[in-house]
Amino acid sequence: MRDVDLKTVRTTAFDGAPVLGPPAVQNVMELAWGMWASGVIQAAAKLRIADFVGDEPVHVDRLADEIDADPGALSRLMRALSAYGVYRQLGPGRYEHTEASRAMRSDAPVRIGDVMLTGSYWGWQMWAKLDESVRTGECAFRATYGKDLFSYFAEDDNEAGAATLRGYAAQSVAMHPALVGALDLSETHTVVDVGGGHGSLLRALLEANSALRGILFDRAHTIENADPVLSTGALADRCDLEAGDCLVTVPKADVYLFRQVLHMWEDERCVQALSNVAKAAEPGSRVILLEQLISDPPANPWDALMDLHMLLVMDGRERTAHEYAELFERAGLRYRGVTETGTPLRLIEAIVGE
Repeated sequence: MRDVDLKTVRTTAFDGAPVLGPPAVQNVMELAWGMWASGVIQAAAKLRIADFVGDEPVHVDRLADEIDADPGALSRLMRALSAYGVYRQLGPGRYEHTEASRAMRSDAPVRIGDVMLTGSYWGWQMWAKLDESVRTGECAFRATYGKDLFSYFAEDDNEAGAATLRGYAAQSVAMHPALVGALDLSETHTVVDVGGGHGSLLRALLEANSALRGILFDRAHTIENADPVLSTGALADRCDLEAGDCLVTVPKADVYLFRQVLHMWEDERCVQALSNVAKAAEPGSRVILLEQLISDPPANPWDALMDLHMLLVMDGRERTAHEYAELFERAGLRYRGVTETGTPLRLIEAIVGE
């Protein structure tokens, strides 16, 4: 087999593109062209192509029949995917899996196909409105749909909501080992995962701490789709599922976890939720946020991009450690510090005072 057939990873996303200037200028252009590359990967994920390619090479005509696609258009998409090393092209119309494409299968250990579909069509819409949000300072999603993201999921598009939660869960699973290792719950009796979604983090914590009890706390339509292991399976005897709104009240527990919840909100809502914890919890109870931290200048592009994503989609923001400490103080909690986890998320901790 020729060397070119063995190549599975491109050195850059835009090999062969016109050179419009020196490296710094070219880098800006390649960032802009990134929308095209993202569209290629998004389409492959939506079509679930990886699930229909088996252990043997497949011809694009058969693949088109199986996924109900136009053979000519699919051939063009597959060529683009092979150009990025996501599939290996063996000849005209014939493709086989690579390590990258296998990772997009629905039975892969980390379901990155689900992660890619987290934003769906509304994600593309919001990023196209970034200039408007920068001019106005307003959340693009609310301006477009007249309601917040999760109300939209519950009232208008359950399918998009389910896809988003699947994507969040898949992304979370990849970080679970590091987060569970960083969270010391050895002296904890009951932990509540506030806004815990389908419960993937809580499940990992209960599996790692045999004496721990858990409460999965989220909106009713989310709780209804909780991980069956928590609701009826092996961990059901150590886990309670409670529907509610942390802006109104929270259950009583020893440790309160908020994983990527507060970054979705403006300051006043954050203070309200944390104040409800201060009211419900016993003195000495711990409050642990699992959040990214922003810095000036930013430590990496990901933190800065997530900050803009929160502006567009949730009217929230990424914050500095100092800003979180101020939120804790306003809510009547005592800030204790930050713990690194080896992931983009940090543990930002406070304690309930007397």
